Amino acid sequence: MHPSELLAPMDYAALAPRALTEPPPVSVLPGARSHLNVPYATVIGWRPLQLDLHLPDAGEGPFPVVVYAHGGSFLGGIKALGCWYDLPARGIAVASVAYRLAGEVRFPDPVEDLRAAIRWLRAHAGRYGLDPGRVAGWGGSAGAYLMMMAALTWDEPLGRVVGEHTGESAALSAVVDHYGVADLARIREDASGGPEEEILAAERILRHFLGFDPRAEPDLWAGADPVRRAERLVARHGGGPPFLIMHGDADRRVGLAQSRRLHAGLTAAGIDAELVVLPGADHAGPEFAAPESVDRVVDFLWRTWRAAPAGTPAVPGAAR
Repeated sequence: MHPSELLAPMDYAALAPRALTEPPPVSVLPGARSHLNVPYATVIGWRPLQLDLHLPDAGEGPFPVVVYAHGGSFLGGIKALGCWYDLPARGIAVASVAYRLAGEVRFPDPVEDLRAAIRWLRAHAGRYGLDPGRVAGWGGSAGAYLMMMAALTWDEPLGRVVGEHTGESAALSAVVDHYGVADLARIREDASGGPEEEILAAERILRHFLGFDPRAEPDLWAGADPVRRAERLVARHGGGPPFLIMHGDADRRVGLAQSRRLHAGLTAAGIDAELVVLPGADHAGPEFAAPESVDRVVDFLWRTWRAAPAGTPAVPGAAR
């Protein structure tokens, strides 16, 4: 029996002082006011799932928002990680999400956590001055894989749905992928320069995260393959959110061929995708946080959002 079947969800806000469950915003980033450790879903059997919401100080809104999924090999990482710290000062809100890790759950539960966070943001858009029609996803490494799966799933669940706001859309209007794993069945084939023990470790982690060996069980892998999900999304809805894929050509942890393969697959499926290769950049290298790299992300986001009307949830492909 799943833990969620043992007990009804708890209303923590009704059980504790509001000053503790909804603390006032703080100033921790330039140009932003930040609401930290905001619960976005209660999953019985696990800790409450939380996000940090960083809102622009300047302007009246409603603000577009980026939902960020951190990296950490599916086994680690915290929501404070990423290259998004400058976005609130540029007029873009950021919701950095803590999701369940592979020591707690397996695929596809972390994807469903991200989808719950997206729906929560739309449900609370009015309260925080957010534009529900301009919600993009961004992830790094393992988080990039989870975010691309959330985006390409759109409103079709992959697993057990979590969160209260199931009537809201989980669609994303754009996706930024930083050095993400994409074809989990070809990690070894795409490895570039890393030692054998690291390749073996990556394969063990992926088998644990998925609950199966993607090379040995291709039928199961088909349901976790972003390119297959892209093909399904386009077939059902006529399009999908555009992708900006950024990867270093010196990445020894996740080979550049992973992003080349994803870019080719998305393009063939009919989804707009741009691949930017950063010369000399290793996995999670400082090049990704450099001003010119962040500028490229911001330009991509604003270009995408300007192509769609404000205030309405995005429909993949509708504005393209």
